[in-house]
Amino acid sequence: MGKLNIIDFHAHLLPQGWEIYRAPDRPLDPLWARIGTKISDIDALIADSDAAGIARRVIGVALSMVAAPDADLGDVSCRLNDDLAATVLRHPDRLFALATVDAFGGEAAAVEARRAILDLNLSGLFLDSAKGTKLIDAPEARPVLRVAAELGVPVFLHPINPEPLSSQLAGLGRLGTRLSRGTINAAAAISLVTSGVFEELPELRVVITALGVAALALTGPFGELPSIFAGASAGKRRHLYIDIMPSEARFIRFVSSLVGADHVLVGSDWPILGHGPTQEELARAFATAGLSDHEADLVAGRNALDLLEGQRRSRSRLIA
Repeated sequence: MGKLNIIDFHAHLLPQGWEIYRAPDRPLDPLWARIGTKISDIDALIADSDAAGIARRVIGVALSMVAAPDADLGDVSCRLNDDLAATVLRHPDRLFALATVDAFGGEAAAVEARRAILDLNLSGLFLDSAKGTKLIDAPEARPVLRVAAELGVPVFLHPINPEPLSSQLAGLGRLGTRLSRGTINAAAAISLVTSGVFEELPELRVVITALGVAALALTGPFGELPSIFAGASAGKRRHLYIDIMPSEARFIRFVSSLVGADHVLVGSDWPILGHGPTQEELARAFATAGLSDHEADLVAGRNALDLLEGQRRSRSRLIA
């Protein structure tokens, strides 16, 4: 196996001048205080990428990272996307960026999504999986999803801290956080299948995180949601992708068998997780997982590039 062209689809970076939001008179907890010193440091991201042998990273920002709960999310999204685009322009050979919009913001959010893709040349949409009791299949989210499908760009469904589940699992510490966030991430993906959104928008491409795999996998043994798995018949397979934050052979083998190696992406959650994938670790894990050289190439970066180049293909169609 030769050198891998690694595209990290799951990374976070705050543009210059942005900070992690904290409630007034409340300090950040120790974890986010640590993260906050690095998440706005582009030099640290590039240095870590170089050390790991990662060619390019796809950066995204959750609105909850930077905005107060009562903020004007439309205004925040607009300013943030302008700055994300400027960041990519300064480092075009190292970064892609996903536009941040309020997934449940209706037509106004769809206008911003279209502007961010067509005018700012961002490469996809970064959306919350849920809001309150609503999952991403809610009618309020349909205009934004329709823009993504029309323009041929991927949607990255990012987990949130769902209530009351997050509080119920708080006693499990970080594992409880991952379980609650993973459950809502999987539920969002499942909702797109069961509500018919994928049938309505057959060009929609959706990425979820590794956290959602456990809940998603439970649907398989019971014969549910066959259209998202690798064995779906031609023309019926739904466009769901999963990132692999742990560079661990058993996990890579399982996810690849679940949705197919052509629907798996590398992710790091930089800098929230302390350690991301490296050339050596991924090559070893791919080999141990039994991936062929072709499958390893797909997972390492080709799948991500195919998703991210959709906007370019869409723009060509629009111009034509």
